[in-house]
Amino acid sequence: MTAERALPGTTRPGSALEEAINHGHRQKETLCGVGQLDEVEAFVESARDLVLCVDHDGVDAESVTGEADAVNRIHQHRRAESLALPAPIDPETSQQRYRNRIGVLIPDAPPFNHEAHKDTIRHFANCYGDDNPLFCDEAYGKNTRWGGIIAPPQYIITLERTTVPPIPPEVRKAGAGALRGVPNYLSGGNYEWVRPILPGDQIRMNYFIENVEEKRSEFGGGKAAIIHHRKEYINQRDEMVAIRRFYFFHVEREASEKTGKYTKTYEPTYYDDDYLAKIDEAYENEFRRGADTLYWEDVEPGMEMPTMVKGPLETKDMVMWHMGIGFGIFRVGAYRMDYLNRKRIPAFYTKTEDGFWSPAQRVHWDDARAKRVGNPRAYDYGNVRTSWIMHYLTNWVGDDGFVWKESDQARKFNYHGDTTWVKGKVTEKRREDDLHVVEL
Repeated sequence: MTAERALPGTTRPGSALEEAINHGHRQKETLCGVGQLDEVEAFVESARDLVLCVDHDGVDAESVTGEADAVNRIHQHRRAESLALPAPIDPETSQQRYRNRIGVLIPDAPPFNHEAHKDTIRHFANCYGDDNPLFCDEAYGKNTRWGGIIAPPQYIITLERTTVPPIPPEVRKAGAGALRGVPNYLSGGNYEWVRPILPGDQIRMNYFIENVEEKRSEFGGGKAAIIHHRKEYINQRDEMVAIRRFYFFHVEREASEKTGKYTKTYEPTYYDDDYLAKIDEAYENEFRRGADTLYWEDVEPGMEMPTMVKGPLETKDMVMWHMGIGFGIFRVGAYRMDYLNRKRIPAFYTKTEDGFWSPAQRVHWDDARAKRVGNPRAYDYGNVRTSWIMHYLTNWVGDDGFVWKESDQARKFNYHGDTTWVKGKVTEKRREDDLHVVEL
């Protein structure tokens, strides 16, 4: 996983971050990872306020601010480029139907939260085990550089509101049925944040498929489709807030069940009292920097970061996660609402061992369903692991930090009953112009 972070320093005149600071959004941040910590870059300033400038795919974040039509032009250009993609290996496959959607802005489900609020910010932090007062306590927040609470960076996924019109009928037809009913797994992605989210903020999102590729799957034992998604987040002041890229592996169900790669090698963990005591000790001594400012001068390559624990994972943790983020595009609901949702997307529902309908999403809490798709038992969400990374990073950087970039990969499953230990270290520090860079 990759993360970039910033510590105390000087703002670059005219930057998007300086503009955010002038609005009272004063920021700092750090990044780090969970699961695999491949590389982490942290931008750190030496004494005062942090500056972050994001230039993504040749489109400067500041140039988009206040120019919604510019964003639309960018997507029109991407759509034109998508039509010139090389012919796929098999033009009749579902992958081709997905390719027909590349660059098309997607109208998404209504957001879980239409507006950032102190209560939903706290609920989101709590849903992955974070009680940082910077996110949860208004009185505490007033004494920080932010002047109030701010949201954990990943909270932005609860605010995903789209304003684009429905997909044109001819485009929808060209992509109809693409990989419908094929299990998919969130396998990695990255974030770039330009400014923090404050209570009262409203976010609109541009969402589209960025690329489709085909790959042989060790899990499924055959071909897999990799769908690359991109989301751009803009607030009510027409300011770019963040950009997210992520990708799903789509693996044919029967092939993954037949292969049973992970079922054959899985051994459940039995917890003795000594190991439980080790977990309890880690929770008791979890590191959180808080108001103790971390400066670039105090960071050195080779510096070990504190260890954090998450687990043992259980169904309760999946329930808590959904309490903080909702159910997203799948719109899984209770009772009649779930019946209406099943009418909307019938292919998403299969029958349980007891013969009634239930969403395929239950692989995250139902062992029987998880086994049907080639796993030994229920497993976590990729986004849950990202939340652990973000928890680790925001704890380490403290109140004065600001998480700028984060990247992670979910290379294996975390099953119910698993415990994950999150670790990191500083690998490099350097100066780039007026920025102080730290890689983790």
